[in-house]
Amino acid sequence: MKRPVFDPSWSDEVKALYAHDMREMWDRSIARHVWNQYHNQIALYTHFAKGEKLRILDVGCAQGTLALLLAERGHDVVAVDLREDFLTYAKTRYERGQIDFIRADVLNDEIDGTFDLVFANQIVEHLVYPGRLICALKRRLRDGGRLVMTTPNADYFRSRLPTFSELGNVADFEHLQNSADGDGHFYAYTAEELVKEFAASGFQDVSHQFFETPLISGHVKLRYLHHWLPSSLLSGGERMIERFPSVCRKLGHQLLVTAVHRESVQ
Repeated sequence: MKRPVFDPSWSDEVKALYAHDMREMWDRSIARHVWNQYHNQIALYTHFAKGEKLRILDVGCAQGTLALLLAERGHDVVAVDLREDFLTYAKTRYERGQIDFIRADVLNDEIDGTFDLVFANQIVEHLVYPGRLICALKRRLRDGGRLVMTTPNADYFRSRLPTFSELGNVADFEHLQNSADGDGHFYAYTAEELVKEFAASGFQDVSHQFFETPLISGHVKLRYLHHWLPSSLLSGGERMIERFPSVCRKLGHQLLVTAVHRESVQ
């Protein structure tokens, strides 16, 4: 994967994407806690794609880091985003592997074929009809295929956002959908809320986990530890905390829900 080269002609959105990319992937010195946090996420996501070659769909791929890494590791990847300029940016980072970049709305547009694994990371909180998204992604899965979805955790001790069920009439919030960045978050999910949506959509083997505690995110000023402690030690501490779900429910900034599509039980 190539290091991005700044282009002053980019739109403000792409310039912001570039700034995120540099902090997260390319220059650890800018913000060590952001670099560690992002690499912790990538390690978690790629864990689901170990082993044999898979056909993978990455929905809302943004700068394309996860999709590009998976392609470089030998998987057949389709990276989808609503924003053409984000896809153009992602393509400039390509070096090797089988990957197709497609501008599409997965709720309405067709995407050829089905997939062994679908990622939908940090997008469901930008929509107000989660069941529509989950059902649309389920249709993209082969029998036995897995959906992995992540979103901010409403039970995180620093969260001040209403939960999904507290929104009331979600139609009142349609105008806030599809915001491009974290500033657009207007609610968050509890594990129970999102697991319920997966089950209602007919998924099997639904499970969830909390991740990204202040130790790795740097919240509550723990970012200063990142200047002194190696990332391997911080990640190891994160794994230890994750062994205690009741604790991690409050300390985990992020929520991951995953499930399997089984045609035989339809």
